[in-house]
Amino acid sequence: MDSRELFRSYALNAIDTKGRVAIPAGLRAVIEKNSATKMLMLSKHESDPCLSGYDREYSRILHSKLEKREDEDRAAGRVPSRHNINRMAFGLVEEIPFDGSGRFILPAFMRKKAGLEDLAFFLGAGDTFEVWNPHRLLEAEGVDEDVKEIVRFLLEEREAA
Repeated sequence: MDSRELFRSYALNAIDTKGRVAIPAGLRAVIEKNSATKMLMLSKHESDPCLSGYDREYSRILHSKLEKREDEDRAAGRVPSRHNINRMAFGLVEEIPFDGSGRFILPAFMRKKAGLEDLAFFLGAGDTFEVWNPHRLLEAEGVDEDVKEIVRFLLEEREAA
């Protein structure tokens, strides 16, 4: 049985002028349990205009998943494009340390790519979690309306405070 913890829940956190933001406590605890490190892996999301975050050990699982996909492609008579998939999955990743309170510095390119400015919406997604500019999430197609409702609520709450 797999003993990995899954990334759950959500939070809206501020990004300071130096690009520092805190990983929500629940997500941070999962990273530390799954890999026993204070290292965050951060990459561009596979299809959405956000970032994907995960623990170091998930890289091994991802590698196995990609190998399986390649085997399935070959079995179906398709030519797999492993090089580009592996470049995206393992080359365009930032390994970022975080402190005891979960604060880390968003790398400039990743911050730009996801359009992260003053706020970051963290959303658990099982094996990974997502980091969104909350305003981009509200405009994104294909994002569940319940998720958008949570983001609207958190933005309204922040403005009221």
